[in-house]
Amino acid sequence: MPQFQQLQEETLPQSGPSAMDFLTNFLAALWSSIAAMFAGFKPAPVVSVNNKKYTVTRQLGEGGFSFVYLVRAADNQHYALKRIRIQLPEQEERLKNEIAAHKAIKSPHVVQLVDAEIVRDRPNGAIKEGLLLLPFYGNGTVQDMIDTTPAGQFMPLKTILHLAVGVCKGLEAFHSHNPPLAFRDLKPANVLVDENDSSVLMDLGSVAPARVRIASRREAIALQDLCAETATAPFRAPELFDPPSDGTVDEKSDIWALGCTMYAMAFRNSPFDGSMTAAVGGKVTFPSGPNPYGEHFKALLQWIIVADPVGRPDVLAVRQRIEALLAGIDFEV
Repeated sequence: MPQFQQLQEETLPQSGPSAMDFLTNFLAALWSSIAAMFAGFKPAPVVSVNNKKYTVTRQLGEGGFSFVYLVRAADNQHYALKRIRIQLPEQEERLKNEIAAHKAIKSPHVVQLVDAEIVRDRPNGAIKEGLLLLPFYGNGTVQDMIDTTPAGQFMPLKTILHLAVGVCKGLEAFHSHNPPLAFRDLKPANVLVDENDSSVLMDLGSVAPARVRIASRREAIALQDLCAETATAPFRAPELFDPPSDGTVDEKSDIWALGCTMYAMAFRNSPFDGSMTAAVGGKVTFPSGPNPYGEHFKALLQWIIVADPVGRPDVLAVRQRIEALLAGIDFEV
């Protein structure tokens, strides 16, 4: 754009702006309008993962330190790209653990890692961000299904049970691993729905060794603080809110979250408000009014959501009971 030479101050009228001022302001405004118009035509950003380029189409979601984008490869295949910003040493450790969890678990009910790259800052070699390339699921998540269920209507019981079976199979892959792993952040927003309307667990950032021996109050508080950051409160088990000072926490925390997730599919929200008091109390209440799901489903949830982890069933027992209910159910609901 041409640069305009300002007139000498003594040649300008002192009573007001000159014609040149009006012209300059007009051209500046015109240039801003043109720039704004063409901003929408800027080329889409391109992200490289291990020297393979992907075009960013749109943002799918975001978390505390991560963003998920829909990206397109050179062959027009779509993927979900998770970008994790690293600012603290513990975030770096969690990134490495998330990649390791993806590599350790192979199941059609757990999202598979397509590619991953740890990006380092060139001057000092410190990790700057993690890039995780994942399959894209166009059906969204179970939370999306809940959100799009019209007010006054209910998700069909057959759908809830079918999705729950898939969640159980995903959890079984973690719990049967050697050593056992806990998912730790199971909730409707972390359950994808595939093309067969089956469940696929996503977001492995909270996965941890399932069986944690706690020998002191200090260790209990450390676990409590960790879970406050990595496990969503309304779905967090009582023992993760208030770990014992002398005891063991295990994969039964995922069973609690499974029950809360099934409850949310039926009644839109977890039965707990995210407070320690509510979770430790462990009382499951159901909405007043007609029960559209029947007493068998209510009893199933009460069997799963038990405050004492020792009294909870394991994931295999839960799946078998759900499958039995699914096989003999009247699907009019």
